[in-house]
Amino acid sequence: MKRCLGVILFLVFLLSPCFSTYHLARDILSFDWFAADALYPSSIANPFSSTSALNLLYLTDGQPRSIKYTDTGTGKYDEVAFLKEGAYVDKRLYLQLKTGLNIGLFRFSYRDVIESELGFQGALNSVFQAFGGADNLGFDGIFFVGMNVRAFHFLTMRVGLQHYSGHYGDETLEKINGQEGDPVEYTRDNNFLFGVSVQPASFVRLYLDANLPLEKSWMHPAIHIPSWVLKPTTGTSLQTVEASNENIPETDFANSYKAWIIDGGVELHYPLRDLGSLFFVADVVANQDGQTLHQVGGYDPDNPWEFEYTLGVGLEFDQSVGFGHARILCSYHDGRFPLLNFFYQRSKYFGVGFSLSL
Repeated sequence: MKRCLGVILFLVFLLSPCFSTYHLARDILSFDWFAADALYPSSIANPFSSTSALNLLYLTDGQPRSIKYTDTGTGKYDEVAFLKEGAYVDKRLYLQLKTGLNIGLFRFSYRDVIESELGFQGALNSVFQAFGGADNLGFDGIFFVGMNVRAFHFLTMRVGLQHYSGHYGDETLEKINGQEGDPVEYTRDNNFLFGVSVQPASFVRLYLDANLPLEKSWMHPAIHIPSWVLKPTTGTSLQTVEASNENIPETDFANSYKAWIIDGGVELHYPLRDLGSLFFVADVVANQDGQTLHQVGGYDPDNPWEFEYTLGVGLEFDQSVGFGHARILCSYHDGRFPLLNFFYQRSKYFGVGFSLSL
């Protein structure tokens, strides 16, 4: 017992400097090893943001019932049902469980006017059916690493690498027996992300993020991959490689197709004394890969981008209450189902839940 206590005290002594602020050059400069609140905040409304959340979703349209499969010998993506025809058609409830983190490392500050840090955002997102056997539909890995810079507590920018990867739940795949081919998966690795956040007043924030694949990137599925993206290990056309793996024809993209993801939003807060604040949030995502219609041969440069809309209202507790950035959020979403591998499933739902920004 004494040895265990000694180890704990030693670790506290060893790690405590990491949570201290060091003042340099007569307090003109300061340095922190670790900052629990990153300079660039996580979006409250975006379903894939790096917040921890438990949300109950009520679908009004677009229940996931099938998975797209490729390399089936048909030269296209085939819809394969994982729910039997007529089963659970009246079930609307789903449960989204997400763990997220948004922290800053090695933060430098000049007179508390200009601040910079190494930023890290990460989230593990999953969705379960709130009916039947409460099966897991899938889970996602999402993270960003890069530089955050804030000026005058007004303008914050970030630049770095963004990663998205979707995974189907085993319980869902087990319902599909004897199916030839492979399920279509969504991956965007080694993507360049640039973001701007503006806070002209304490009660309002505007933000805009732009996400673009790097020249050498890993991406799935083949119908989303721009012609100029190369396989990182060989330098050959990634679309050619993946189209061959999926046994589908290549897509002849126009030069204007870059597979952009543009995400913008606004967050408004109304203070409540001794409690926190009421807030209203709105988020809009524009996906250029929507021009493919998510099917072989569906691309047309005149097709519109796919837009997603999320509105929310809720209560954010004051940090002095002891909850940190904790919120009760009621939302409405019209866009993709909140799992990356179901990018082809358009859904509408109301959500209510609890979120926490760490």
